[in-house]
Amino acid sequence: MFPYTHICFARDVLGDVNNEIVLGAVFPDTVIAGFLQHADTHGRCGEIHTYLTRIGVFNSFAEAAVTHGTAPKGMDYFCDEKYLNFEKGYAFEQARPLVKKVIKCCRLPEEMGWWKSHNFIEMAADLWLYQRRRDCHGYLGRALDDRDLILALSQVLAPFYGTTVTKMNMSFPIYGEYVLIEEMTPVRMAEKYAKQMARKHDINIDIPGTAGVIEEALVLVDETFPEFLDNCRLEIGNLLRSLPDSEDNLNNNTAG
Repeated sequence: MFPYTHICFARDVLGDVNNEIVLGAVFPDTVIAGFLQHADTHGRCGEIHTYLTRIGVFNSFAEAAVTHGTAPKGMDYFCDEKYLNFEKGYAFEQARPLVKKVIKCCRLPEEMGWWKSHNFIEMAADLWLYQRRRDCHGYLGRALDDRDLILALSQVLAPFYGTTVTKMNMSFPIYGEYVLIEEMTPVRMAEKYAKQMARKHDINIDIPGTAGVIEEALVLVDETFPEFLDNCRLEIGNLLRSLPDSEDNLNNNTAG
């Protein structure tokens, strides 16, 4: 999912929101900076939680990262890999009707169509939440501006990943260049997505066409996303309660 969804979801499950939680909620996607691999950021959230719990720092960051990742099964597991009895995750399944249009507007080879189409469901989900929930507006920008906290986190995470503090510290501001920080519209989302596609794949997408497909995806999301969120709150709330030293920090209303 995209950042606003992860921030809102972390707030719902953890019962709070602050700069540490926001940075944890988006941390797995700082992979776009190019210093770590997807498996490192998404697939090791349980290890990060164990590591930070053992040294006694940044527990809220660790819990928020768990809500995002794929191992253990956070939101991106259910979004990308497997949801209910479907072949793939929620965003992939919802994206099936969009594939041909995404191939056209993003100028993709056919084999990339379904993969990239799931991003349109994710962008639409972000927009859907942004339009309905003002409680998390502005949090991402404030968190990314908290340079002291980012440096402190980087000093702790760098040894875990076997990388330098400098690279970890750069990951967050680089990530911020590729996501929307302020007002969210289909066109602005398409512009940021164009920047991501250029960096990752050296592809120049059709921005107006992309914005139009995001608007179409919003209709699909409106019908299915609330149930997906409810299911994730239940599953991931239970997951967090099973982790050491996490239960006391969870909102009593997680399952709601």
